[in-house]
Amino acid sequence: MSTSSIVILIIVLCSAFLFKSCKRFSGHVNENLSDNYYYNGDKSAIQYSPMGNWFELGNTKMEADVSSFEVLSNDYGKDKSKIFFKSVDVTSEVDYVSFYVEDRFAFDQNHVYVAYEHMSYALRDDLSSEKTLFVIERADPESFENIDFDWNKDGKTFFFKYQAVDVDYDSFEILNEASSKDKNTVYFHNKNDIIASAVIDVSTVRVINAHYIADINGVYSYNFMEEDAEKALTTFPVRDLESIKVLKHNYLIIDDAVYYDNILMPSADGATFHLWKDTYYGADKNQVYFLETPIEGVDVETFHVFEYRAYSKDKNNAYYNGKLIKGVDLATFGPESSEGFGLFKDKNHVYDGDEIVTD
Repeated sequence: MSTSSIVILIIVLCSAFLFKSCKRFSGHVNENLSDNYYYNGDKSAIQYSPMGNWFELGNTKMEADVSSFEVLSNDYGKDKSKIFFKSVDVTSEVDYVSFYVEDRFAFDQNHVYVAYEHMSYALRDDLSSEKTLFVIERADPESFENIDFDWNKDGKTFFFKYQAVDVDYDSFEILNEASSKDKNTVYFHNKNDIIASAVIDVSTVRVINAHYIADINGVYSYNFMEEDAEKALTTFPVRDLESIKVLKHNYLIIDDAVYYDNILMPSADGATFHLWKDTYYGADKNQVYFLETPIEGVDVETFHVFEYRAYSKDKNNAYYNGKLIKGVDLATFGPESSEGFGLFKDKNHVYDGDEIVTD
C-alpha cells in the first residue's frame, strides 16, 4: 500500500471515530442552564460531562430518572427523588422538597449551602468534610444574599468566607479587601477569619484604596497571607492625610516619604517622585529607580524607557530591569522587532535580557 493510501485510510478512520464519538450524546438536557448535562445516544440515561468535553474532562453516567430529570443550574440537577451536584447524589444532605439553587448557592427550608468545589483550595482544606455541600451555619435561607466572593449576609448576620462573624450588624461596613468596621471596632480580614484591631481609631478611619486604610495616627497595610497577625500589620507614620498617594505596582507616597511594597525608599523624594508611564521604573528630581533600588550613575535628564518596558537607557548606558547592560552601542541600541518587543540589539550584538545572545 502506498504512503498516500495509508494517509487517506488514517483520515477516514479518524473521521469515522470522531463521528461515532459525537454520537455519544444526543443533546443537552437544558442548554440554557447548563453545558454539563446531556442525554446519552439513545436518551436512555443522563450523562454528566463538563462542557461536553468527554474526551478530556470525563463522562459520567448518572443514576438519575431520565423522564423526570431537570437541570437546576450549571452544576445542579434533580429528578423525581434525588438532588445532584454535578453527578453526585446529595439528596441525603438537603431537604428535597424545598431545595432550589441561585447562582453558586443552594437553599432549602433549613439551610444555605455552598459546594466545597466552589470554594478556594485554601478554604476547602480548612473546612474539609466528607460531604459535598458545606452548610453555612446561622444563615437564613429567606434573607440570605451574596455581597462578593468573600462576603455574604442575611437579615441578622454577616458571613466572611461562609462563616458567621460577630459584629454590630446595623453599623457594619466593608471598607476594602483587607478591612471592615462597625461602630466599635475596625477588623482586618485574615485568611479565613476577621481579626479585631486594637490599634486603629474607628472614629477617624478612612479608606485609601482597595488595600490601604488610614486613621488620624497613621496609614495601615494588612497582609492577610501572614500567619502571625502582629507581623501582618504594617503601620506608616503620617502628618498630612491629604498627602497620601497610591501609585501602581505597590508604590505609596506619604508626606515626603516613598515606599515600595511597604518598604521605605530612604533616598526617594516624595514631592517629585513619579512612575515612568506604566512601568516599574520610578524617578524623582535626583534619581531613577527600578522597583525600590536606585540605578547607580543614571542621568536623570536623558533617561528613557523603551516601549518594551523592561529596557531603558540614558546618554551613558543601557539597562534591563534597572541592571546595567555592559558594552552597548547606544547609538544603535533598540528593539530587534519593529513592534518594539522581544529581543534588543545594537550594531554588534543581540541581547536577551542583559545577556548577549551567542547562538
